[in-house]
Amino acid sequence: MKSFIRLGATLGIAGSVFLTGLSGIGNLPGMGNLEAIALPQDQVVKKLQEVPVFTLTNPKGEFVVLSRNNANNASKPVSQVGFFISKQDAQKFLDNRLKKENPQLASTLQVRPLSLADYYKIVQESKKKSDSVIYTLVPTQQQVASATSMLNQNGKKGEQFNGIPLFVPKFKKDNSYLTIPLAKGNERYIPFFFEKEQAVALLEEFKKAVPKEGANTEIQVVDLYGVMEALNSSTDPSINKIVLYPSRESINFIRSLAPNQSPAAKPAAAPAPKK
Repeated sequence: MKSFIRLGATLGIAGSVFLTGLSGIGNLPGMGNLEAIALPQDQVVKKLQEVPVFTLTNPKGEFVVLSRNNANNASKPVSQVGFFISKQDAQKFLDNRLKKENPQLASTLQVRPLSLADYYKIVQESKKKSDSVIYTLVPTQQQVASATSMLNQNGKKGEQFNGIPLFVPKFKKDNSYLTIPLAKGNERYIPFFFEKEQAVALLEEFKKAVPKEGANTEIQVVDLYGVMEALNSSTDPSINKIVLYPSRESINFIRSLAPNQSPAAKPAAAPAPKK
């Protein structure tokens, strides 16, 4: 049984993504939206459903819309709603930012969990209504720093990773990706991790189990938006083997909601080697 799937060309083409940079006082600490990406397939939405994101709402469940100055039109401020990959980041934004800037408002707010699929649907509905609000997905800064460090180590010195980083164990020579079994059955899938540490742990176990194959492995960083675009547009059937693994923090959060249910199958300690 093969332990890898070749998707390098597919994901490489999808690597050019459109992001909206955010800067200045009043902005959320992140960047990126889905205005340039369409995901009509139910199977793609199902993959996104497995990943939680977190936003701020009032007691009525309404999103908190923040405003900032518009450099292109001073009379029309930019409105923005933030969705965080990390629940802790959302809570810190509420505690360390909003409570200082607007304590009265902040006292009425709470961190609300949604899914990445919910975020996508909100963005798509906003586009249909020509909504001027920007719905922003905020990455975990520690993982952005890890992604940036990887880019710099690979010859792209001084380059900043812009987007939502995903980390993928792969083989160097033929640009194929390590696969793992999920649940029952013989099918194998490609894990894309929101944390570099998760990818490192899986790769280290693979190296111990299959040292010869393990010597030909590395971790690649790709952008979430590029992966979603590939899921949406690629005709390569292997692209459907991609599985998004939430961070350890998010997995623990899901387990806290449903103690008797596992949010996702644990990556196999020793994926089957290439034959």
